[in-house]
Amino acid sequence: MSIFSYFRAPFPSTQGFSAYRMPGVAVHIPWLATVFFIGFTLCWPHPALRVFVFFWFLAGLYFGRDIAVYCHYAPLLTLIIWAGCMIVLNKAKAIAGFGAGHVVVPALLSIAVTSLVIFVAWKTAQAMEHDHS
Repeated sequence: MSIFSYFRAPFPSTQGFSAYRMPGVAVHIPWLATVFFIGFTLCWPHPALRVFVFFWFLAGLYFGRDIAVYCHYAPLLTLIIWAGCMIVLNKAKAIAGFGAGHVVVPALLSIAVTSLVIFVAWKTAQAMEHDHS
């Protein structure tokens, strides 16, 4: 299996008994918007870090998909995700100010997010390969 197979379906099907069906988009979209907002406000003020905004978007999109599935099995997680999104929304000005005033911490966080996206895609590809063996 290719590492890119993890990125095949950013929004899974909601047909039949899909675990994404509920709460699905109600968790996925707020998570995506929140993670993208954090990445954008931390990285955009610094031209050298702007390339990382793409990886923040990928993290929001694909980890949001995965978390939405977990929320199906653990409904309390949905409330936790929504509360976290509201906290970020409430602290938006402070996050933007921090991003504009610092370079090293946003760079380290961006490297961590990028590494996590690559690691999860790699481990998922390995698990899928193992399942097909």
